[in-house]
Amino acid sequence: MIIPFKNHKIFAFSDTHGMHSQLRIPSEADILICAGDGVEGIEEQELSDFLNWYAAQPAQLRIFVAGNHELLFDLCPEDAQLLIPKGVTLLEDFGIKYDNIHFYSITARPWLHHKQEIPSNIDFLITHGPAKGVLDEGTGCSLLKDVIAKYKPRNHVFGHIHSCGSQMIICPNTVHYNVSYFESLL
Repeated sequence: MIIPFKNHKIFAFSDTHGMHSQLRIPSEADILICAGDGVEGIEEQELSDFLNWYAAQPAQLRIFVAGNHELLFDLCPEDAQLLIPKGVTLLEDFGIKYDNIHFYSITARPWLHHKQEIPSNIDFLITHGPAKGVLDEGTGCSLLKDVIAKYKPRNHVFGHIHSCGSQMIICPNTVHYNVSYFESLL
């Protein structure tokens, strides 16, 4: 899904589940966001292959947020971080600023397990899972909903719920994007 923002074309996606070679990234995209589940299994080699493919995609910035299928980030986080190639920025419970755009991620794969605080000037909050009540098929995270209500990020990019992929909802303070591509790649 292309998201125009501050003179950039941001392409955000998630849930390719090993079918990433079928994903067509628009040539005008200069920032890429992967909101997790690039892989299907738990093999280190599968994750490495996906991340190397991602690093090879043309863009000025490539952000990666792990999903629930990137289990290595939960089981062996140090080993998983060693797989991140040059040119890919892993965001996990922190943020970066790029060309005056503030990106931040909290680990909701797919749910938060405790209250979290984030900065209040976020342009893009990136999580794998959705907030409760937003393109979530009734399974979203209430703690994430509270974070978004309190800190009001301008945009929330997420996936996980395949049936709501490639949809957006504009709320008073935040635009929510479910960027799951799973169903469109089948």
